[in-house]
Amino acid sequence: MAEDFQEKTESATPRRRQKAREKGQILRNKDIVSISSLGGMLMVFYFGGEYLFLSLSTLTGGILSMRYGTDPVDVSKIAFLQGIKILLPFFSVSIILVIITSVAQSGWAIKAFTVDIERINPLGKMKNFISMNGVTELLKSIIKFAVGGWVVYYVLRKDMRTLPSLSAMELNALVKVSAGIIGRAVGLAFLYYLVLAFVSYLLERWQHERSLRMTKYEIKEEHKEVEGDPRIKSRIRSIQKETARMRMMQEVPKATVVITNPTHLAVALRYEDKKMFAPKIVAKGAGVVAEKIKEIAAEHGVPIVEDKPVARALFKLDIDTFITEELYVAVARILAYIYKIKGKI
Repeated sequence: MAEDFQEKTESATPRRRQKAREKGQILRNKDIVSISSLGGMLMVFYFGGEYLFLSLSTLTGGILSMRYGTDPVDVSKIAFLQGIKILLPFFSVSIILVIITSVAQSGWAIKAFTVDIERINPLGKMKNFISMNGVTELLKSIIKFAVGGWVVYYVLRKDMRTLPSLSAMELNALVKVSAGIIGRAVGLAFLYYLVLAFVSYLLERWQHERSLRMTKYEIKEEHKEVEGDPRIKSRIRSIQKETARMRMMQEVPKATVVITNPTHLAVALRYEDKKMFAPKIVAKGAGVVAEKIKEIAAEHGVPIVEDKPVARALFKLDIDTFITEELYVAVARILAYIYKIKGKI
């Protein structure tokens, strides 16, 4: 079919995006998530590294000095709980940043839990690893690390020349110089991978949008699915009108009078004294429908009265509604005429 060969040139519709999200097809760049986690850890060590190492040193000293007792079980339990107490506030920063970056990329996306045997199968994992895609990703990682290492070395090569002289420095100077070199190296590496992550995110976003593109035929079919096929809707409306018309025609034999103009319009009124406060429109029509109303009225002995102004005024009202006060006098005159003919007065 021709639609199978159309190019996907149209942007994805909101419905297409929603369906993709339900299937788990969302933009979630791993490099951005990883760099945010690394950034959180660096932030922790930069602002709270001294307190972290001091707390861990105090805990280690307490264990070695047997401050927490000599029972291995009790000591292990205390060390575990104290370690969590010390590390949790720091690593929570990384966790929060990971959540923020994940949500910022594509919002919340919760997919129904299903067990996929292939994903937990070790042989399946090995197959993915040795696949062409796995080899490509491995080569990309090796290249990134190699280029990152070269960039850090190229920028810090002058500092590297001072490494042989560190052995002759005092401890305080040694710590200060070493910390400076390590800090610059880590900062450069982080900046390098941050740029790579940003570029990777842009590329993945472009690929994601490209994968969601639709053909004009798909958009047309989706519109039919959401709004309904115009042909089906037209057929439904036609059936509804026909059903309403049949129901209306069933009310004509019960009418008190049919007022016409005389050929184009016909309006059937029913009035029951002491039960209805005003005459009610039970049927109306123009053209062929008007002729059908008059035909049914004639078959069942319903009086037909010609009155162009009244017929036009009544035709503007809806079916199953009572006539307005402005028409009371005119319609009353017609009803009086009908009753007089029938000998009711």
